[in-house]
Amino acid sequence: LVVRPHGRGPTDLHLSRTLRALAAQTRRADVLTVVLCGPDEKLKKLASESGAEAVIVAGRGTSFADALRLASRRITGDAVWLLAQDTAPAPDALARLAGALETAPSVALAAPKLVSWDDPSRIVSLGVTMTHTGRTVGLADGELDQGQHDTGEDVLGSDIRGVLVRTQVWSALAGVDPGLAGADEGLDLGIRARLAGGRVALTPTALVAVAGDGVAGAPAGLSAGARGRRLYAERKAQLHRRLVYAPAPAVPFHWLALLPLALWRTLGHLVAKNPGRIGPEWAASFSVFLAVAAVVRARRTIRRNRAASWLSLAQLRIGRRDLRERLEDEADAAAAPREELRFFSGGGAWVVLGALATSMLSFGALLAWPVLGGGGLAPLRSGIVALWTDAAYGPRALGWDTVGPADPFASVVAVIGSLWPLAPSRALVILWLLALPLAALGGWFAATRVTERSVLRCAAAFAWAVAPMFLAALIEGRPTAVILHLALPWLV
Repeated sequence: LVVRPHGRGPTDLHLSRTLRALAAQTRRADVLTVVLCGPDEKLKKLASESGAEAVIVAGRGTSFADALRLASRRITGDAVWLLAQDTAPAPDALARLAGALETAPSVALAAPKLVSWDDPSRIVSLGVTMTHTGRTVGLADGELDQGQHDTGEDVLGSDIRGVLVRTQVWSALAGVDPGLAGADEGLDLGIRARLAGGRVALTPTALVAVAGDGVAGAPAGLSAGARGRRLYAERKAQLHRRLVYAPAPAVPFHWLALLPLALWRTLGHLVAKNPGRIGPEWAASFSVFLAVAAVVRARRTIRRNRAASWLSLAQLRIGRRDLRERLEDEADAAAAPREELRFFSGGGAWVVLGALATSMLSFGALLAWPVLGGGGLAPLRSGIVALWTDAAYGPRALGWDTVGPADPFASVVAVIGSLWPLAPSRALVILWLLALPLAALGGWFAATRVTERSVLRCAAAFAWAVAPMFLAALIEGRPTAVILHLALPWLV
């Protein structure tokens, strides 16, 4: 049982429920070893009072894989049950998992059905597979438990939490691969067990409630930091597994392609408007690029225990058609009303009002003039018909009898002038007065596509409104630059 103090949050409450659930098992665990990742007297007292044969205190930065490695030295039974502070098993969970191991000698791992900590009818995880390119796919993640997956048994892998592993297999495979950074640990363990001649058996009747804030598994949470850590762990695990599973001649090419691939995916994230994935992408790529020793160690472990071919995994991978249907179902399930933008409560309105006040102080004197001139500005035609005539095909002021299409910007000028039909030139005067608040408004709405933090949105709006090239265009009278600056955020 691996425990990590959070410093905040109900770590002690989750640990207390997990310990009570262990004490209530119909088939009690023979030995309980607790690894405490970080000093915490309250948690240490809870663990000591649980009847554990040992409480190992490790550093706060100890990963789940390293904590299991510390506890593996004390394993003496036939199987090892992997738990964290937020994994509360049902009373018959261990009995059913042990029964799955006893059913067939080929079963190396028995995986439970992970359900939500507060809602047992919601499946958190029940089996994991992957595509032919190594992408991880949960077989039942987030679904409502109606027994629709209780007939499944043989899978490629599972979530690492609550797994019961034969001690012989655990020792031969050297436990969880520490190069995975917390994600895909159960999938990787299942793949290595199958290559060693075993298999992973699902035990849907064995229920384990998980809260998602423990040391095991990929980092959970809804904050920006938690999402970044989760994306980093998932991407690092995918790249690490790619190097570990690849044929030996292809490993150098995969390794050399890590950073160019990160650059290519960065462009993809920008096009897809997912800038939050760029940082984790580069961090994971550099981490795997430098972790050559972890890749060599993992490949050596697979080569030493391999008893089956990679082709034996093909039937358990998910096909392209099944993956497409699953992604479509997930997209339909995720289709929900968009959250409020919080334009007023998030400070966006105040930034726009501040920009409007600044503009009135700076350019208020323009209201006394019906037209603007100077720089690239000149009075517009006096009527709308004349404006649109200039924007169409016809005589041009380039010489005698010159006929041709108008400059495309003439259409933009015609649209702006049409906003004040009685005096089209007045529209440019008003545009100059509203330029600062319109720039702040556009910058704020563009920032809503990137971040949910009000401070960052307001900072982006302010920066876009006071951009030097924009202020220079306003002062020098360059309407093309002003209009372009106002339009770009809405294009984004």
